[in-house]
Amino acid sequence: MKTTILDTPEQFATLDPENMLARIAEFPQQILSAWNVVQNTALPSALGEQVDAVLVLGMGGSAIGGDLVAGLVQETGRVPVLVHRGYGLPGWVNERTLVIASSYSGNTEETLSGWRAAAERGAQRLAITTGGQLAREANEARVPLVSFAYAAQPRAALGYSFTLLLGVLSRLGFIADPTETLMAAVRHLEDVGSGWQPDVPTEENSAKQLAVWYAEGLPVIFGAEHLGAVARRWTTQINENSKAWAVWNEIPELNHNVVVGLPYPKTLLPHLRITNLRSPFYHPRNTRRFEITRELVEREGIPQRDVHVSAETPLAEMLALIWLGDYVSYYQAMLNGVDPTPVEAIAYLKGELAKA
Repeated sequence: MKTTILDTPEQFATLDPENMLARIAEFPQQILSAWNVVQNTALPSALGEQVDAVLVLGMGGSAIGGDLVAGLVQETGRVPVLVHRGYGLPGWVNERTLVIASSYSGNTEETLSGWRAAAERGAQRLAITTGGQLAREANEARVPLVSFAYAAQPRAALGYSFTLLLGVLSRLGFIADPTETLMAAVRHLEDVGSGWQPDVPTEENSAKQLAVWYAEGLPVIFGAEHLGAVARRWTTQINENSKAWAVWNEIPELNHNVVVGLPYPKTLLPHLRITNLRSPFYHPRNTRRFEITRELVEREGIPQRDVHVSAETPLAEMLALIWLGDYVSYYQAMLNGVDPTPVEAIAYLKGELAKA
């Protein structure tokens, strides 16, 4: 495989006519813009007192923001925050549940299904979207609507879906005000991300190096706690941007199954690219689990690498690793010779479903 394209970024535009690279680069600005939006959106002050649980409805690029927020606040939030991917609603949802529908387009059929079911259950509702049917129904029902404008694929608007949800939870009193920590995390992005930019040569660019390593193998991303959803994000970005296979799993769960399956098939093992997302913020026992898992992987001769960034808070670490993974997926797309933006298989699937 020719890797020289990574050091000739002037060639990227040929493969990237819709400029996914610019959308990735705008991640810090998305966060700042989204924070301004949510702070200036009218929300009913009493809503937070009427809720015992939060359920985020979403799919794909809209749902991952919920996963990330849920992982970040699971030990500090006043109420549980869960994510539902699919039609309808879990049976436990009732009038003291806040159902937040997150849909970039506002037309995601699974999300609209749950949104309408929430109305039937008498649940509290709030919508996050750029428009579409979801915005129309939220306005008609006179329920809170957090609306934003950003032209991109849904997965490329993560700075909005994540930050708007984080801001809603803060505004309603479910979590402590994260403003200071969030602003520091954005400043950290500007520092740490400089080494991942297109003009930084491969030999000095860890994002490009990972893309080269992944390009002829199968990325397997391991995370834990607040980085569990980051592992999922890396995987789906490789799927959609790089048009390539990738899988993910979480510690400690994978210590109860995946480690037993490491030895076979032997022909696959040299092609695996196990990536351990490491963090000093993990529970000590999870840190030890990563160490032991690493030993088991090494015993089988499976290629693996540890990935970590220096950060002062879990939020800063999370955002930095998200951004790194986005750049990795982009550079892998360049190596694969594919346009990172279109998702033709998803468009085909939706078209076939529309015929039913």
